[in-house]
Amino acid sequence: MLLQFSFKNFRSFKDEAILNLTVKKNKGDAADDFFSFGDESVLPVTAVYGANASGKSNLYQAFAYMSNYVIFSFSYGDEKDNSETYAPTPFVFDSESAKEDSSFEVIFSIPKDETEIVYNYGFCLNKTGITEEWLNKKDKESDDYSLVFYRGGDQNELDLSGIPENSQQNIKVALEEQVLIVSLGAKLKINECKEIRNWFLVNRFTDFSSPVTDMLLTRSLPQIPGGIF
Repeated sequence: MLLQFSFKNFRSFKDEAILNLTVKKNKGDAADDFFSFGDESVLPVTAVYGANASGKSNLYQAFAYMSNYVIFSFSYGDEKDNSETYAPTPFVFDSESAKEDSSFEVIFSIPKDETEIVYNYGFCLNKTGITEEWLNKKDKESDDYSLVFYRGGDQNELDLSGIPENSQQNIKVALEEQVLIVSLGAKLKINECKEIRNWFLVNRFTDFSSPVTDMLLTRSLPQIPGGIF
């Protein structure tokens, strides 16, 4: 379940933008208006609205970009000469922003057998590759995250202490500047990395303003007797 998505320096967004689905209940709110999640409440549905050209589609594009990079970046290391083709599009109305990193971060939960685990995952990148990547986790009842891994801009700044020891060396050997640890780790069948990659596979933003998307979703819906969808 998505709890929060944030990004920075992407398309029409220069400063950090945050989509937060956690809320504080007010007196009079109906109990079924929210999901209870630890000490927090989570909105089951949220809507983004605004004037034309106000950036609504770029929120969708930001999550789509993050999802695609997580899912496919394990193959990007073989395409160093084409790195700009899958680099992010920084804020377009400021020449200085083109030199700065773009960042993407999610907080989400995955149900386990006995509890539910909350993950905080994100990365920063520019035209040359990944400059920072992190993954932390906690039990939904806990306040404190524990580190799974951290990767900094310095080549020696790599902490894989939350990954099984027998897999750490494989990551260190195979990791390239354009490749995310999560993407590579999923390919190497590291369970924690596979869970993160798979969450992105099954949780995709949908742009309902797109005629193509509308057509595909309409065809995928079950037909109701009488011919009405």
